[in-house]
Amino acid sequence: MRKVKRTYTKYFGITRRRMRIKTGASWPTYLMIAAFSFLGGAGFTYWELDGGSVIGFVSKIQALESENQSIQDQLLHKKIEIQLKSISGDKVSDDISKLQEENNKLKEDILFYEKILGKKR
Repeated sequence: MRKVKRTYTKYFGITRRRMRIKTGASWPTYLMIAAFSFLGGAGFTYWELDGGSVIGFVSKIQALESENQSIQDQLLHKKIEIQLKSISGDKVSDDISKLQEENNKLKEDILFYEKILGKKR
């Protein structure tokens, strides 16, 4: 029994002659497992999202965003046009008020001279 115990500790025990290192799987094995996992996940995602229908949805969103941008540009141009018309309208109203004042002064002058000279019939 003693010989069996000594033989066992010689090859399998803590005091064996050479250290035995267990490395497990090598790195190519882990790399293959990672690649298959990635491909499986990508395939499952493609199947779950109905293939390329999501890409069509994204392209519709981009088209609507570009249309929205063009409409916003048109709105900006219309606002600027309205502001310009408003400014020109204010200028015209100022000119009209000045002309009315001048017209009233001329009418007063005419009334003054008519009073002095009398009305011609």
